[in-house]
Amino acid sequence: MHPTETHQLTIAFKDPSLPHILQFKDDFKNWLIGIGEETFVEGALDNLFEDPSYEVTADEQYSDLGGGLQPLFVYKYDLQHLEKLKLQIDAQFSESVDTDITSLTTESWMEGWKESFKPIRSARFYLYPPWIQDEIPAGLIPIVIEPGMAFGTGQHATTVLCMEAIETYFDKATSLDRFLDVGTGTGILAIAAKKLGYKYVMGTDIDSDAIIASRDNIRENDCEMELIQGSIPESQAPFDMVVANIIFFVLKQIIGDLAAQVQPGGLLILSGLLEEEAREMEEFSRRVGLSLESEATRDDWAAQVYRKPL
Repeated sequence: MHPTETHQLTIAFKDPSLPHILQFKDDFKNWLIGIGEETFVEGALDNLFEDPSYEVTADEQYSDLGGGLQPLFVYKYDLQHLEKLKLQIDAQFSESVDTDITSLTTESWMEGWKESFKPIRSARFYLYPPWIQDEIPAGLIPIVIEPGMAFGTGQHATTVLCMEAIETYFDKATSLDRFLDVGTGTGILAIAAKKLGYKYVMGTDIDSDAIIASRDNIRENDCEMELIQGSIPESQAPFDMVVANIIFFVLKQIIGDLAAQVQPGGLLILSGLLEEEAREMEEFSRRVGLSLESEATRDDWAAQVYRKPL
């Protein structure tokens, strides 16, 4: 069950100079990612679910907001975690940002997300939130997902790309023994692997809220798997398939550790990559002995499948 209270850290940017603040904001987001805070939200919660095809330029955004930039928000169940993060931000960036913590009920926070969660179909799966009671399409495996605080709803392009890769290589697999999902979020990919037939499935995430969400979803889908709060497990390798749907900034730093988790002849699926980052990711992967087997793109995002030599 989710905690009854959710906490919001608001990070507002002070500098009115457009070129400077846009660069600073990008740098600040990379800093957040670098300390493990990947699940921040950009812009007001009320505006998260507008038409995703609508895009504005930096100048248009700057003008529309009256000379300011949309703040960043970090949502957590753990108030103490946010208080520590606020102190860390204030100590390093007080001249450039203002921070504030507010609280709301988890129920009201969840209500704000419901309109954005629509069922997703793939070749084998039907993903849907628990508040949608439509009939499950014939022939598809149902996965019910309650998002909780963690990122990953199946609607994000990288999640869909990973699911499609898992499905494709399931049919080609010579072994369905062991599967690892690094950065599991809500547990979608790990649950999909278990329902396809992997005997042992592990999900890891550094975010305690993700572990809460994954545990709830695993229970809801009547699956058995191991969850670990952390990044890459130390002693459970090797795995027949490893999936890491994590942004490029992190992937390029841990690619060697990810490769070490893969059984010789096994597969590593990477996503969280923009198309423009794919070639650089391929070079990092090649350096640790992996060969690119396939690549797919969707909405400017990329997913790559690598094989580890025998």
